[in-house]
Amino acid sequence: MTEPPDARAERFVREIAELKIPDPAAARATFWLRFGGVLMAAGLVFGALAFPLAHATDNSLAQGDALALGLGGIAAAVVGGALFLRYSLTGFLRFWLARQSYDLDRLGERLTAPTPAPEGEPRNGLPRTDPAPR
Repeated sequence: MTEPPDARAERFVREIAELKIPDPAAARATFWLRFGGVLMAAGLVFGALAFPLAHATDNSLAQGDALALGLGGIAAAVVGGALFLRYSLTGFLRFWLARQSYDLDRLGERLTAPTPAPEGEPRNGLPRTDPAPR
């Protein structure tokens, strides 16, 4: 017999709380997520600003400074994108894994639950090893 969906959802929330999985909106994860987004945006801005700075002068020293600024901006954008991606996927994957664990536990319970076999029939598809009563 299956339980109503509301009871299943409440039991799932209760079991997740028992696993003590941290909330993905925790302060540290939120900080790194926002920091990654800001770093990515700032890196793109610095990379874009370096192009006109490098082409606005014939002085090779100023052009070298602008190129260094542009490369630093590109590196910051890559690091910021990696941080943003890591912390945005962590929360999703954590709860996905908990849900998979929960579903596999339910499947295991359902498969290992004893089922009454009709008289003379093999149980769970396995042949009877003891002699049938006569």
